Amino acid sequence: MAADTHCPYCALQCAMTLTATDASAPASTTDATSPPVAVAGRDFPTNRGGLCKKGWTSAELLASPSRLTAPLVRGADGALNETTWDAALGLVADRLRGIRSEHGADAVGVFGGGGLTNEKAYLLGKFARLALGTSRIDYNGRYCMSSAAAAGNRAFGIDRGLPFPLTDLDDADTILLLGTNVAETMPPFIGHLAGAQEAGGLVVVDPRRTATARLTDDGRGLHVQPAPGTDLVLLLGVAHVVIAERLVDEAYVSARTTGLARLRRGVAQWWPERVQSATGVPAATVRAIARRLAASDRAYILTGRGVEQHVDGTDTATAAINLALLLGLPGRPGSGYGTLTGQGNGQGGREHGQKCDQLPGYRKITDPVARAHVARVWGSTPPRSRGPGCPRSSCWARSVDRAESGPSWCTARTSSCPRRTSPTCDAASSASTCSSCATSCCPRLRPSPTSSCRCCSGPRRRAR
Repeated sequence: MAADTHCPYCALQCAMTLTATDASAPASTTDATSPPVAVAGRDFPTNRGGLCKKGWTSAELLASPSRLTAPLVRGADGALNETTWDAALGLVADRLRGIRSEHGADAVGVFGGGGLTNEKAYLLGKFARLALGTSRIDYNGRYCMSSAAAAGNRAFGIDRGLPFPLTDLDDADTILLLGTNVAETMPPFIGHLAGAQEAGGLVVVDPRRTATARLTDDGRGLHVQPAPGTDLVLLLGVAHVVIAERLVDEAYVSARTTGLARLRRGVAQWWPERVQSATGVPAATVRAIARRLAASDRAYILTGRGVEQHVDGTDTATAAINLALLLGLPGRPGSGYGTLTGQGNGQGGREHGQKCDQLPGYRKITDPVARAHVARVWGSTPPRSRGPGCPRSSCWARSVDRAESGPSWCTARTSSCPRRTSPTCDAASSASTCSSCATSCCPRLRPSPTSSCRCCSGPRRRAR
Protein backbone atom coordinates (compact mmCIF):
# COMPACT_ATOMS: atom_id res chain seq x y z
CA MET A 1 0.00 0.00 0.00
CA ALA A 2 1.36 3.44 -0.94
CA ALA A 3 0.34 6.98 -0.03
CA ASP A 4 1.33 10.29 -1.63
CA THR A 5 2.31 12.96 0.87
CA HIS A 6 4.88 15.69 1.48
CA CYS A 7 8.09 15.97 3.47
CA PRO A 8 7.33 17.39 6.94
CA TYR A 9 10.49 19.42 7.41
CA CYS A 10 11.27 22.67 5.54
CA ALA A 11 9.02 25.03 3.63
CA LEU A 12 9.64 23.37 0.26
CA GLN A 13 7.23 20.60 1.26
CA CYS A 14 8.82 18.27 -1.29
CA ALA A 15 6.49 15.61 -2.60
CA MET A 16 7.12 12.02 -1.58
CA THR A 17 5.45 8.63 -1.68
CA LEU A 18 5.38 6.34 1.34
CA THR A 19 5.07 2.63 0.73
CA ALA A 20 4.46 0.14 3.52
CA THR A 21 7.27 -2.38 3.86
CA ASP A 22 6.54 -6.10 3.70
CA ALA A 23 5.00 -6.88 7.08
CA SER A 24 4.60 -10.54 6.13
CA ALA A 25 8.34 -11.17 5.92
CA PRO A 26 9.73 -13.52 8.60
CA ALA A 27 11.06 -11.68 11.66
CA SER A 28 14.44 -13.34 11.18
CA THR A 29 14.86 -11.56 7.84
CA THR A 30 13.90 -8.07 8.97
CA ASP A 31 15.76 -5.51 11.03
CA ALA A 32 13.90 -4.39 14.15
CA THR A 33 15.08 -0.85 13.48
CA SER A 34 13.90 -0.81 9.86
CA PRO A 35 11.19 1.82 9.27
CA PRO A 36 7.71 0.51 8.50
CA VAL A 37 7.51 2.56 5.30
CA ALA A 38 9.85 3.22 2.40
CA VAL A 39 10.30 6.78 1.12
CA ALA A 40 10.48 7.73 -2.55
CA GLY A 41 10.60 11.15 -4.16
CA ARG A 42 7.59 12.24 -6.19
CA ASP A 43 7.45 14.75 -9.02
CA PHE A 44 6.33 18.15 -7.76
CA PRO A 45 7.17 21.73 -8.78
CA THR A 46 9.42 22.38 -5.77
CA ASN A 47 11.54 19.20 -5.81
CA ARG A 48 10.96 17.64 -9.26
CA GLY A 49 11.22 14.15 -7.85
CA GLY A 50 14.29 14.72 -5.70
CA LEU A 51 14.69 14.82 -1.94
CA CYS A 52 17.45 15.90 0.42
CA LYS A 53 18.88 13.82 3.24
CA LYS A 54 16.16 14.94 5.63
CA GLY A 55 13.45 13.70 3.30
CA TRP A 56 15.11 10.42 2.39
CA THR A 57 15.66 9.54 6.06
CA SER A 58 12.39 10.94 7.45
CA ALA A 59 10.86 7.50 8.03
CA GLU A 60 13.77 6.35 10.20
CA LEU A 61 12.24 8.21 13.14
CA LEU A 62 9.34 5.77 13.14
CA ALA A 63 11.61 2.91 14.15
CA SER A 64 13.87 4.84 16.51
CA PRO A 65 14.12 3.25 19.98
CA SER A 66 14.07 6.81 21.42
CA ARG A 67 10.66 7.58 19.97
CA LEU A 68 7.87 7.99 22.52
CA THR A 69 4.84 5.86 21.70
CA ALA A 70 2.86 6.38 24.90
CA PRO A 71 2.40 9.22 27.44
CA LEU A 72 4.82 9.38 30.38
CA VAL A 73 3.89 10.77 33.80
CA ARG A 74 6.45 11.58 36.47
CA GLY A 75 5.72 9.79 39.71
CA ALA A 76 6.47 10.73 43.30
CA ASP A 77 9.83 9.00 42.98
CA GLY A 78 10.78 11.33 40.13
CA ALA A 79 10.73 8.60 37.52
CA LEU A 80 8.73 8.78 34.30
CA ASN A 81 6.20 5.98 34.00
CA GLU A 82 4.07 4.98 31.03
CA THR A 83 0.34 5.60 31.33
CA THR A 84 -2.76 5.56 29.13
CA TRP A 85 -3.89 8.43 26.94
CA ASP A 86 -7.12 8.79 28.91
CA ALA A 87 -5.20 9.12 32.16
CA ALA A 88 -2.67 11.56 30.67
CA LEU A 89 -5.28 13.79 29.06
CA GLY A 90 -7.35 13.74 32.24
CA LEU A 91 -4.33 14.83 34.28
CA VAL A 92 -3.56 17.70 31.89
CA ALA A 93 -7.18 18.85 31.90
CA ASP A 94 -7.35 18.75 35.69
CA ARG A 95 -4.12 20.72 36.05
CA LEU A 96 -5.25 23.33 33.54
CA ARG A 97 -8.57 23.80 35.31
CA GLY A 98 -6.81 24.07 38.65
CA ILE A 99 -4.27 26.64 37.45
CA ARG A 100 -6.96 28.76 35.78
CA SER A 101 -9.18 28.60 38.88
CA GLU A 102 -6.41 29.58 41.28
CA HIS A 103 -4.39 32.07 39.23
CA GLY A 104 -6.60 33.16 36.32
CA ALA A 105 -6.73 32.25 32.65
CA ASP A 106 -3.53 34.15 31.78
CA ALA A 107 -1.54 31.89 34.10
CA VAL A 108 -1.65 29.38 31.23
CA GLY A 109 0.38 30.07 28.09
CA VAL A 110 0.27 28.23 24.78
CA PHE A 111 3.27 27.91 22.50
CA GLY A 112 2.86 26.57 18.96
CA GLY A 113 5.16 25.97 16.05
CA GLY A 114 5.57 26.40 12.31
CA GLY A 115 5.51 22.64 11.83
CA LEU A 116 1.77 22.42 12.53
CA THR A 117 -0.66 22.05 9.67
CA ASN A 118 -3.19 24.80 8.95
CA GLU A 119 -5.90 22.83 10.71
CA LYS A 120 -3.84 22.20 13.84
CA ALA A 121 -2.65 25.82 14.00
CA TYR A 122 -6.24 27.02 13.74
CA LEU A 123 -7.44 24.67 16.46
CA LEU A 124 -4.55 25.59 18.75
CA GLY A 125 -5.40 29.29 18.51
CA LYS A 126 -9.08 28.58 19.04
CA PHE A 127 -8.32 26.30 22.01
CA ALA A 128 -6.15 28.95 23.66
CA ARG A 129 -8.51 31.87 23.19
CA LEU A 130 -11.84 30.10 23.55
CA ALA A 131 -11.37 27.01 25.74
CA LEU A 132 -8.59 28.36 27.97
CA GLY A 133 -9.53 32.02 27.64
CA THR A 134 -5.88 33.05 27.71
CA SER A 135 -4.26 35.89 25.79
CA ARG A 136 -0.87 34.20 26.27
CA ILE A 137 -0.36 32.49 22.94
CA ASP A 138 2.55 32.71 20.52
CA TYR A 139 4.62 30.43 18.31
CA ASN A 140 8.24 29.89 17.38
CA GLY A 141 7.98 32.26 14.45
CA ARG A 142 8.44 35.07 16.98
CA TYR A 143 12.21 34.84 16.39
CA CYS A 144 11.84 33.43 12.90
CA MET A 145 9.72 35.32 10.38
CA SER A 146 8.00 37.94 12.54
CA SER A 147 10.47 40.60 11.42
CA ALA A 148 9.75 39.85 7.77
CA ALA A 149 6.02 39.72 8.50
CA ALA A 150 6.15 43.16 10.15
CA ALA A 151 8.08 44.56 7.18
CA GLY A 152 5.55 43.11 4.76
CA ASN A 153 2.69 44.65 6.69
CA ARG A 154 4.51 47.98 6.73
CA ALA A 155 4.99 48.15 3.00
CA PHE A 156 2.19 46.06 1.50
CA GLY A 157 -0.41 45.87 4.25
CA ILE A 158 -0.14 42.09 4.19
CA ASP A 159 2.21 39.45 5.51
CA ARG A 160 3.13 37.13 2.69
CA GLY A 161 6.28 35.01 2.47
CA LEU A 162 6.83 34.04 -1.15
CA PRO A 163 4.06 35.67 -3.20
CA PHE A 164 4.86 33.77 -6.40
CA PRO A 165 5.42 30.11 -7.37
CA LEU A 166 8.94 28.89 -6.70
CA THR A 167 9.20 27.82 -10.34
CA ASP A 168 9.10 31.50 -11.37
CA LEU A 169 12.74 31.70 -10.27
CA ASP A 170 13.72 29.29 -13.04
CA ASP A 171 13.63 32.03 -15.68
CA ALA A 172 15.36 34.75 -13.62
CA ASP A 173 18.56 36.31 -14.88
CA THR A 174 19.37 37.94 -11.52
CA ILE A 175 18.58 36.70 -8.01
CA LEU A 176 19.77 38.53 -4.91
CA LEU A 177 19.85 36.18 -1.90
CA LEU A 178 20.32 37.75 1.53
CA GLY A 179 20.81 35.83 4.76
CA THR A 180 19.99 32.34 3.54
CA ASN A 181 21.98 29.18 2.91
CA VAL A 182 19.50 27.23 0.82
CA ALA A 183 22.12 24.81 -0.49
CA GLU A 184 22.29 23.28 2.99
CA THR A 185 18.90 24.04 4.51
CA MET A 186 16.70 23.15 1.51
CA PRO A 187 18.94 21.57 -1.17
CA PRO A 188 16.23 20.95 -3.82
CA PHE A 189 15.77 24.74 -3.93
CA ILE A 190 19.07 25.28 -5.72
CA GLY A 191 17.70 23.70 -8.89
CA HIS A 192 15.62 26.83 -9.30
CA LEU A 193 18.74 29.01 -9.28
CA ALA A 194 20.27 27.44 -12.39
CA GLY A 195 18.96 30.09 -14.78
CA ALA A 196 20.44 32.95 -12.78
CA GLN A 197 23.72 31.03 -12.49
CA GLU A 198 23.92 30.55 -16.24
CA ALA A 199 23.35 34.28 -16.69
CA GLY A 200 26.05 35.06 -14.13
CA GLY A 201 23.44 36.76 -11.99
CA LEU A 202 23.30 34.86 -8.71
CA VAL A 203 24.25 37.34 -5.97
CA VAL A 204 24.66 35.80 -2.51
CA VAL A 205 25.08 38.13 0.49
CA ASP A 206 26.58 36.24 3.43
CA PRO A 207 29.62 36.93 5.63
CA ARG A 208 30.44 33.23 5.48
CA ARG A 209 31.75 31.13 2.61
CA THR A 210 28.70 28.83 2.59
CA ALA A 211 27.66 26.13 0.17
CA THR A 212 25.22 28.62 -1.32
CA ALA A 213 27.97 31.21 -1.70
CA ARG A 214 30.04 28.66 -3.62
CA LEU A 215 27.26 28.44 -6.20
CA THR A 216 28.50 31.79 -7.51
CA ASP A 217 31.95 30.41 -8.43
CA ASP A 218 33.25 30.17 -12.00
CA GLY A 219 31.51 33.30 -13.23
CA ARG A 220 28.04 32.19 -12.15
CA GLY A 221 27.49 35.16 -9.89
CA LEU A 222 28.87 37.22 -7.04
CA HIS A 223 29.49 36.41 -3.38
CA VAL A 224 29.21 39.56 -1.27
CA GLN A 225 30.65 39.35 2.27
CA PRO A 226 29.57 42.26 4.48
CA ALA A 227 30.71 42.41 8.07
CA PRO A 228 28.20 40.64 10.35
CA GLY A 229 25.28 42.86 11.25
CA THR A 230 25.73 45.33 8.39
CA ASP A 231 23.21 43.96 5.88
CA LEU A 232 20.94 46.96 6.46
CA VAL A 233 23.70 49.41 5.56
CA LEU A 234 24.53 47.42 2.43
CA LEU A 235 20.92 47.54 1.24
CA LEU A 236 20.69 51.27 1.95
CA GLY A 237 23.85 51.77 -0.09
CA VAL A 238 22.47 49.83 -3.05
CA ALA A 239 19.27 51.88 -2.86
CA HIS A 240 21.40 55.05 -2.76
CA VAL A 241 23.07 54.04 -6.04
CA VAL A 242 19.73 53.20 -7.67
CA ILE A 243 18.45 56.69 -6.84
CA ALA A 244 21.69 58.59 -7.51
CA GLU A 245 22.24 56.96 -10.90
CA ARG A 246 18.59 57.37 -11.89
CA LEU A 247 17.96 53.65 -12.13
CA VAL A 248 14.56 53.97 -10.44
CA ASP A 249 11.51 52.65 -12.28
CA GLU A 250 9.87 56.06 -12.18
CA ALA A 251 6.54 55.03 -13.68
CA TYR A 252 6.13 52.14 -11.25
CA VAL A 253 7.14 54.18 -8.21
CA SER A 254 4.87 57.06 -9.16
CA ALA A 255 1.84 54.86 -9.79
CA ARG A 256 2.20 52.23 -7.08
CA THR A 257 4.16 53.58 -4.10
CA THR A 258 4.34 56.46 -1.64
CA GLY A 259 7.17 57.79 0.51
CA LEU A 260 9.91 58.20 -2.10
CA ALA A 261 10.97 61.59 -0.77
CA ARG A 262 11.45 60.16 2.73
CA LEU A 263 13.35 57.21 1.38
CA ARG A 264 15.58 59.49 -0.68
CA ARG A 265 16.47 61.46 2.45
CA GLY A 266 17.04 58.29 4.41
CA VAL A 267 19.55 56.73 2.00
CA ALA A 268 21.32 59.97 1.07
CA GLN A 269 23.90 59.45 3.82
CA TRP A 270 24.87 55.98 2.57
CA TRP A 271 27.00 56.64 -0.50
CA PRO A 272 29.07 53.62 -1.65
CA GLU A 273 32.36 54.70 -0.11
CA ARG A 274 30.75 55.16 3.29
CA VAL A 275 29.03 51.79 2.92
CA GLN A 276 32.44 50.28 2.20
CA SER A 277 33.84 51.70 5.43
CA ALA A 278 30.93 50.26 7.43
CA THR A 279 30.48 46.87 5.75
CA GLY A 280 33.80 46.05 4.14
CA VAL A 281 32.08 45.59 0.78
CA PRO A 282 33.97 47.50 -1.93
CA ALA A 283 32.17 50.57 -3.25
CA ALA A 284 32.50 49.17 -6.78
CA THR A 285 30.61 46.04 -5.70
CA VAL A 286 27.79 48.11 -4.20
CA ARG A 287 27.42 49.90 -7.52
CA ALA A 288 27.65 46.65 -9.47
CA ILE A 289 24.78 45.09 -7.50
CA ALA A 290 22.54 48.10 -8.12
CA ARG A 291 23.33 48.21 -11.82
CA ARG A 292 22.88 44.47 -12.28
CA LEU A 293 19.44 44.49 -10.64
CA ALA A 294 18.32 47.56 -12.58
CA ALA A 295 19.47 46.16 -15.92
CA SER A 296 17.74 42.80 -15.46
CA ASP A 297 14.42 42.06 -17.08
CA ARG A 298 13.77 39.21 -14.64
CA ALA A 299 15.14 39.97 -11.18
CA TYR A 300 14.24 38.76 -7.70
CA ILE A 301 15.25 39.86 -4.20
CA LEU A 302 14.90 37.14 -1.55
CA THR A 303 15.60 37.46 2.18
CA GLY A 304 16.06 34.80 4.84
CA ARG A 305 16.51 34.48 8.56
CA GLY A 306 20.13 35.63 8.49
CA VAL A 307 19.13 39.26 7.90
CA GLU A 308 15.93 39.09 9.95
CA GLN A 309 16.88 37.52 13.27
CA HIS A 310 18.51 40.48 14.98
CA VAL A 311 17.59 43.90 16.33
CA ASP A 312 17.55 45.42 12.83
CA GLY A 313 15.57 42.54 11.34
CA THR A 314 12.40 44.44 10.47
CA ASP A 315 14.31 47.45 9.20
CA THR A 316 16.56 45.23 7.06
CA ALA A 317 13.61 43.42 5.51
CA THR A 318 11.97 46.82 4.93
CA ALA A 319 15.13 48.04 3.19
CA ALA A 320 15.06 45.00 0.91
CA ILE A 321 11.41 45.72 0.07
CA ASN A 322 12.22 49.40 -0.57
CA LEU A 323 14.98 48.38 -2.97
CA ALA A 324 12.60 46.04 -4.78
CA LEU A 325 9.97 48.80 -5.03
CA LEU A 326 12.49 51.29 -6.41
CA LEU A 327 13.25 48.79 -9.17
CA GLY A 328 9.59 47.99 -9.81
CA LEU A 329 9.95 44.28 -9.02
CA PRO A 330 6.89 43.32 -6.90
CA GLY A 331 3.92 42.52 -9.08
CA ARG A 332 5.90 42.60 -12.32
CA PRO A 333 5.75 39.33 -14.30
CA GLY A 334 9.07 37.51 -14.09
CA SER A 335 10.34 39.55 -11.12
CA GLY A 336 9.54 40.04 -7.47
CA TYR A 337 10.41 40.17 -3.80
CA GLY A 338 9.93 37.40 -1.27
CA THR A 339 11.08 36.10 2.08
CA LEU A 340 11.97 32.43 2.32
CA THR A 341 9.99 30.49 4.89
CA GLY A 342 12.13 28.06 6.85
CA GLN A 343 9.65 25.83 8.63
CA GLY A 344 7.14 23.56 7.00
CA ASN A 345 4.20 25.87 7.65
CA GLY A 346 5.48 29.10 9.14
CA GLN A 347 3.16 31.10 6.89
CA GLY A 348 0.11 29.01 7.72
CA GLY A 349 0.86 29.19 11.43
CA ARG A 350 0.54 32.96 11.37
CA GLU A 351 -2.34 33.01 8.95
CA HIS A 352 -4.47 30.66 11.04
CA GLY A 353 -4.17 32.29 14.44
CA GLN A 354 -1.05 31.19 16.36
CA LYS A 355 0.57 34.62 16.37
CA CYS A 356 -0.05 36.64 19.53
CA ASP A 357 -1.57 39.66 17.76
CA GLN A 358 -3.54 37.88 15.03
CA LEU A 359 -6.74 35.93 14.75
CA PRO A 360 -7.32 33.54 11.81
CA GLY A 361 -7.11 35.16 8.40
CA TYR A 362 -4.58 37.83 9.44
CA ARG A 363 -7.29 39.58 11.46
CA LYS A 364 -5.80 41.88 14.07
CA ILE A 365 -6.91 41.00 17.58
CA THR A 366 -7.01 44.73 18.38
CA ASP A 367 -9.74 45.24 15.75
CA PRO A 368 -13.22 45.01 17.35
CA VAL A 369 -14.78 44.18 13.96
CA ALA A 370 -12.34 41.30 13.45
CA ARG A 371 -12.99 39.96 16.95
CA ALA A 372 -16.74 40.13 16.39
CA HIS A 373 -16.42 38.29 13.07
CA VAL A 374 -14.41 35.46 14.61
CA ALA A 375 -16.85 35.28 17.51
CA ARG A 376 -19.74 34.76 15.08
CA VAL A 377 -17.85 31.94 13.37
CA TRP A 378 -16.98 30.34 16.70
CA GLY A 379 -20.42 30.94 18.21
CA SER A 380 -18.88 32.63 21.22
CA THR A 381 -18.29 36.00 22.81
CA PRO A 382 -15.51 38.01 21.09
CA PRO A 383 -11.96 37.04 22.15
CA ARG A 384 -10.70 39.56 24.65
CA SER A 385 -7.90 41.91 23.71
CA ARG A 386 -5.29 43.67 25.81
CA GLY A 387 -3.54 45.19 22.86
CA PRO A 388 -1.39 43.22 20.45
CA GLY A 389 -1.38 39.99 22.46
CA CYS A 390 1.55 38.73 24.48
CA PRO A 391 4.75 37.89 22.58
CA ARG A 392 6.62 34.97 24.01
CA SER A 393 9.56 37.01 25.33
CA SER A 394 7.25 39.28 27.31
CA CYS A 395 5.08 36.37 28.39
CA TRP A 396 8.11 34.55 29.75
CA ALA A 397 9.29 37.62 31.64
CA ARG A 398 5.89 38.06 33.21
CA SER A 399 5.74 34.38 34.16
CA VAL A 400 9.07 34.80 35.97
CA ASP A 401 7.75 37.88 37.78
CA ARG A 402 4.70 35.98 39.00
CA ALA A 403 6.50 32.70 39.73
CA GLU A 404 5.80 33.02 43.45
CA SER A 405 2.07 33.41 42.93
CA GLY A 406 1.53 30.59 40.47
CA PRO A 407 2.79 28.62 37.49
CA SER A 408 2.68 29.60 33.86
CA TRP A 409 2.92 27.21 30.95
CA CYS A 410 4.55 29.70 28.60
CA THR A 411 7.69 28.17 27.10
CA ALA A 412 10.06 30.78 25.72
CA ARG A 413 13.42 32.51 25.89
CA THR A 414 13.77 35.85 27.58
CA SER A 415 14.65 38.74 25.34
CA SER A 416 15.08 42.45 25.59
CA CYS A 417 13.08 44.70 23.36
CA PRO A 418 15.79 46.62 21.50
CA ARG A 419 14.48 49.47 19.42
CA ARG A 420 16.14 51.82 17.03
CA THR A 421 14.96 54.18 14.38
CA SER A 422 15.35 53.15 10.79
CA PRO A 423 17.43 55.29 8.44
CA THR A 424 15.05 54.23 5.71
CA CYS A 425 11.32 54.63 5.24
CA ASP A 426 8.59 52.53 3.77
CA ALA A 427 5.38 52.88 1.87
CA ALA A 428 3.32 53.07 5.03
CA SER A 429 5.16 54.96 7.76
CA SER A 430 8.51 55.93 9.17
CA ALA A 431 7.88 54.08 12.43
CA SER A 432 10.40 51.67 13.83
CA THR A 433 9.41 48.23 15.00
CA CYS A 434 9.99 46.30 18.19
CA SER A 435 12.07 43.29 17.17
CA SER A 436 10.72 41.32 20.10
CA CYS A 437 7.00 41.73 19.47
CA ALA A 438 7.02 43.10 15.90
CA THR A 439 4.63 45.91 16.76
CA SER A 440 5.27 49.32 15.26
CA CYS A 441 5.13 52.53 17.23
CA CYS A 442 6.39 55.95 16.29
CA PRO A 443 9.87 56.81 17.61
CA ARG A 444 9.01 60.50 17.61
CA LEU A 445 6.57 59.97 20.50
CA ARG A 446 9.25 58.94 22.99
CA PRO A 447 9.47 61.60 25.72
CA SER A 448 12.71 60.46 27.31
CA PRO A 449 16.01 58.80 26.37
CA THR A 450 14.80 55.56 27.94
CA SER A 451 11.11 54.78 28.21
CA SER A 452 8.87 51.77 28.16
CA CYS A 453 7.92 50.01 24.96
CA ARG A 454 4.13 50.07 24.76
CA CYS A 455 3.94 46.58 23.35
CA CYS A 456 6.18 44.50 25.60
CA SER A 457 7.42 46.75 28.41
CA GLY A 458 11.04 46.37 27.37
CA PRO A 459 13.63 49.15 27.19
CA ARG A 460 13.89 51.25 24.09
CA ARG A 461 16.05 54.09 22.92
CA ARG A 462 15.08 57.59 22.08
CA ALA A 463 15.27 58.58 18.42
CA ARG A 464 18.34 60.59 17.60
